[in-house]
Amino acid sequence: MIMNGGSVRHRPPSDTSSFMPIPSVTRRNFLSAAVLGSAALGLLPRRAQAEAPNVSEPESDWFYSQSEWNAVPFTALLRAKRTVKQLFDMTAPDGEMLTAHIHNALTGLERGFGIPKDKILVVAALRSHATLLNFDDDAWKKYQLGVGYGINDPMTGKPAQRNVFYASTLSPDGKYASDDPNDPRSIESDSSLQALQRRGVQLLCCHMATEALARYAVKRLKLQASPETVARDLLAHLLPGVIVVPSMVSAIPLLEKKGDFAYLRL
Repeated sequence: MIMNGGSVRHRPPSDTSSFMPIPSVTRRNFLSAAVLGSAALGLLPRRAQAEAPNVSEPESDWFYSQSEWNAVPFTALLRAKRTVKQLFDMTAPDGEMLTAHIHNALTGLERGFGIPKDKILVVAALRSHATLLNFDDDAWKKYQLGVGYGINDPMTGKPAQRNVFYASTLSPDGKYASDDPNDPRSIESDSSLQALQRRGVQLLCCHMATEALARYAVKRLKLQASPETVARDLLAHLLPGVIVVPSMVSAIPLLEKKGDFAYLRL
């Protein structure tokens, strides 16, 4: 199913076997994509895996306080009234696998269980290494994220100089040739993050993980700029519609308890 201009290299999630069969919806395309993705993505190089930071590192002095960050869009997620609210927690920078799982969930809810699209709200909490999925092509090129995290561009075979997970190559204009979820020309077969956004999925970015990513960039590229300066620059290059939270590991329990989101770790 998910074949949007080739595959990229990274580690797939460990468990894709626990999906409940859904009436009237075949998972053939989804499962074939999971297998193909697992075979083609490979593993993050050990050097990059060892050096890439995570949010367990000591945080910097710059942290979003309650008065500094825009809590309005996040509060709206908590208060949103939907029949189903689902939260996907992701730490690996594997955009293809993220879209495969979310497409599977949305298609099952909409076409299998008959829940209207406007009654479903899906949030993707991108933290740790997955934070880099939130940034645009300029940020990927400037801070050499493909090199730093061992992600190759399927078009060149070289370290990615762009966010290879974002833009849709299946439908750049947002118009799909088919509405059949089993048709490779449908939005369900679009592996891009842009396709998820077209289906109403909300991406979340972790501020603390962005700081860690910035510190790693400063160290790896031997930049003269401070980690705070780099982090602010990264946040200026978010993909459209991304919501920043001070700390994802604090946002997740709020989404679960206050927002009634069902949690799923990828």
